[in-house]
Amino acid sequence: MFIAGFLFLNSCKSLQIEKPVESYLPSNLAPAMSEIPLNVEVDIKKLESTVNKKMTGLLYEGTKINNQDLSVKVWKSQDFKFTMKNNVIEYRVPLKIWTRFAWTVEKFGIAVGDHYEANGIIALTYKTAINVDKNWKLVSKTTTSGYQWIEAPKLSVIGVNVPVAPIANIALSKFDKMITEQIDLAMSQMVDLKKYVSMAWDESQKPIQMSENYNTWVRITPKDIYLSPLTSVNNKLNLAISLYAQIESFMGVKPAEKKLVSLPEFKYVQRPPQQFNLNIAADATFDKISEMSKSQLINKTFSEGKNSITITDLSIFGSEGKAVFVADVTGSLKGRIYFTGNMVYNPAKTAVEIQNPQFDVKTKSALVKSANWLLHGIILNKIAPYLTYNVKEDLELMKKEANLMLNNYSVYDGVTLQGKLNSIDVMSLDLVPGAVRISANAKGNIVLKVDELNF
Repeated sequence: MFIAGFLFLNSCKSLQIEKPVESYLPSNLAPAMSEIPLNVEVDIKKLESTVNKKMTGLLYEGTKINNQDLSVKVWKSQDFKFTMKNNVIEYRVPLKIWTRFAWTVEKFGIAVGDHYEANGIIALTYKTAINVDKNWKLVSKTTTSGYQWIEAPKLSVIGVNVPVAPIANIALSKFDKMITEQIDLAMSQMVDLKKYVSMAWDESQKPIQMSENYNTWVRITPKDIYLSPLTSVNNKLNLAISLYAQIESFMGVKPAEKKLVSLPEFKYVQRPPQQFNLNIAADATFDKISEMSKSQLINKTFSEGKNSITITDLSIFGSEGKAVFVADVTGSLKGRIYFTGNMVYNPAKTAVEIQNPQFDVKTKSALVKSANWLLHGIILNKIAPYLTYNVKEDLELMKKEANLMLNNYSVYDGVTLQGKLNSIDVMSLDLVPGAVRISANAKGNIVLKVDELNF
């Protein structure tokens, strides 16, 4: 707990000690950069369904192919099946093929020809690599992996061979472009990635209330956006994006909204998003600290030999980077004095403590004449343990309420904040007007998730 001053007056004289000037040193309180993972999932099965709906019935018909007496018709034999490995879609395209071709046989010096028809089923195999361009569009690059005859075309006519290889090559040459166009079209029309990333980017900048009890708010100011290599799990393409942002916390009042920062071009980073890392600052007000100190020190008596003082009131303020404690006392002395100390965080106790308490210069000068026995420091050292402000309960409650909010916080329709804080650690303390500012770091597995993409 904290005390804001001591003023001593002996029973014969009333000490009039000038109050130290209240002041605060410039503080580097700009929040450090934090990383917020933004997870976007694209269900490849939905893409598979869309492509299958678009490619139905007769897919290709050609005559006089390559200036030959060769006709080909192609239908889809079965639905296409997509599987995902990292950013590559692998799939088979089963096709039913009908062909009509001319065949000439020379026998006994006479050329005999006719037209023949044959049916077969061929499976073409492809790989489509998915990436993101600078305009936040999903782009694809499709390559063929060859083909396999499921049912090769056959004829029972002796001496007539079906031109299997030319037919397969025709299917490959015609479908390479068709498949590529369909995948590209489906990607461009069905996954408006920029819309959702922009929405998440803009909405994240609006103040978010973390705790109603403490009226705690968080304001995010994103600076950069990074994209990690695309991955996939359970046939879902995972776009791992990270917002690099400054995050500020406020207590007691909703912060003003800043001018929106526009979505920049993303930068590639060859690693997955890091654990959520949030740097926050929370204020413990001087009034709150004083009230908690009073509960332990008011009417408490401290003795040194035959002399003693009883504390009747407490307050605190800042001066030149140190805390100034003010105490009204009665007893062997009656009045008000001031002493100062450094506010430090004790991680073992999860508490804010006063370190190296000393009477301020003007109080010390007055005590030399009226109460020299106080200058021995014995009573100050007895008081100091009562000036501990335990923040463990505050940190635990902050983490608990934040986790309740993060369970499934809807930032916007289709955009949710999900995850859990695992730890909150105090990093440093600063004195600001009216409060001790506690700078802390929170870590967890929080993601800003974009789902329900319009397919």
